[in-house]
Amino acid sequence: MDATSLPPALPPGRIVESYGRSGRLVWMSDRKLPDADVWWRRLYADRARTGLYPVLLEYTEDTYEFAAGGEVPVDAAAYFRDAWEPQSWPSFPAWPGLAAPAGTGAEPDACAAEAAAAVVREDRARCLALVQAERGADVPIALNWPGMGNHMGKDELSGVLRSWEDRFGARLVGLGHGDVYLSAAIPPKDLQEAHVLAGEHYLACPDWFHNNFDDWESTYPEELMTVRQWRFWWD
Repeated sequence: MDATSLPPALPPGRIVESYGRSGRLVWMSDRKLPDADVWWRRLYADRARTGLYPVLLEYTEDTYEFAAGGEVPVDAAAYFRDAWEPQSWPSFPAWPGLAAPAGTGAEPDACAAEAAAAVVREDRARCLALVQAERGADVPIALNWPGMGNHMGKDELSGVLRSWEDRFGARLVGLGHGDVYLSAAIPPKDLQEAHVLAGEHYLACPDWFHNNFDDWESTYPEELMTVRQWRFWWD
């Protein structure tokens, strides 16, 4: 990426290095933008032409020198199978495999735009970045994002996000220091599959459950059948 390859009429910003092994370059706004979701939606619609994926960031300095993990997304099923322990999912006596996709739901890009608007409206992430990545799931690798580093590598996170993109129409819209904001256009319609998906969420981000739910297995799967925005947080 260089200045000539950027979309025209961007807000004030600069090209920065995404340090570490990825060696990619990233454009980043100089400050928080009150209309960051409008910019995100416009740049997201143009991503196939530019090869640049927009992501909302909490802070303008959110580039990183190093994060654990490799440069190729891992297989999500293998990650969950290796991470599973009997105490992880009390309702499952053994690894149940990946949750089955529901098949039909909302339009993923429209759902992503709604999630981006919500992230900005709630003042969770108002900085804007453009990342050389074919899909949002690959942004953690491209940015060397370390927010989940106490639990999983960026290659593992990207592999999990790719799988959720394919099965549930998930789209990455934003990152904080330890937060991931996703849209989910095609939630599970079967409660059993929602329980399996809840288990995947738990294995990817147990911190979120330990800090937000007293009895997550009784409530969270039902929520997953209706909500179209997912948030994860690592301590």
